Amino acid sequence: MNDTHAVISAFLDDEPFDAADLAAALGDPEGRALLIDLVALRHIAQPDDMINAAQTRTARAVWRPLLATAAMLMALAGGYFIGERQGATTTVSAPAPTRVIEANAWQPVPPGGGR
Repeated sequence: MNDTHAVISAFLDDEPFDAADLAAALGDPEGRALLIDLVALRHIAQPDDMINAAQTRTARAVWRPLLATAAMLMALAGGYFIGERQGATTTVSAPAPTRVIEANAWQPVPPGGGR
């Protein structure tokens, strides 16, 4: 296996490769022909199960955000109604006064803010 074959195979397999080596390999007509042959070979050798699995994942990906949004809305509504129900049972009343203050004489305030 030469360097051109190794770089193109690494590119197709999502393995690390040097971009300059790939550019040099694809600059050669034999390297481009090798790339086309390897892509065609991988397309022929790919099982149909992998294609169906990829399509199933995309169908799930469409429903996942909708289900997450529905779950979030249900949680918000449930929290609101639980809080509303608990808030309705508690009554807030002022505490009993311990001291009563009576104002007997008021001083008049002069016009202009009392300066």
